[in-house]
Amino acid sequence: MRQRQTTGVERRQLDALAITPEGFRYPERFQQALAQQPLPEITPFMWLSEYEDQATNWAEIVATQFPARTLVPFAKHEDTDDVFCFEATDHSGNPPVHIIHTFTTPGWEYRGTWSTFDVWWEEMEEQHAAWLAEQEAEED
Repeated sequence: MRQRQTTGVERRQLDALAITPEGFRYPERFQQALAQQPLPEITPFMWLSEYEDQATNWAEIVATQFPARTLVPFAKHEDTDDVFCFEATDHSGNPPVHIIHTFTTPGWEYRGTWSTFDVWWEEMEEQHAAWLAEQEAEED
């Protein structure tokens, strides 16, 4: 079985650029997170750039399944097929974040939107804290 290789900062940044459509700019806070070693902990979500080729693979999956959308995936829920994606048609450097349910029929994929990565980040931190509390309670 092939071992998954984790990525370093330089590889993550190169992979992010490789899946970026022309004119798209990542939010500053996302770029700061990508530059951390290790990546910030976001369980029950996972960064798609944590392992080699994962961001590229998910970008291909999303593009193939939903060709009418222009999305840049960056994270995934560990327990579902939900993928967090930037709206790639937004060139402001502060695009909205969509939650897209993969492996479904086009038209049924949309699960919600956060107005910016910062708003998504705040909610993710709350969900991460709740997940940690739940794990701790299960250990008691």
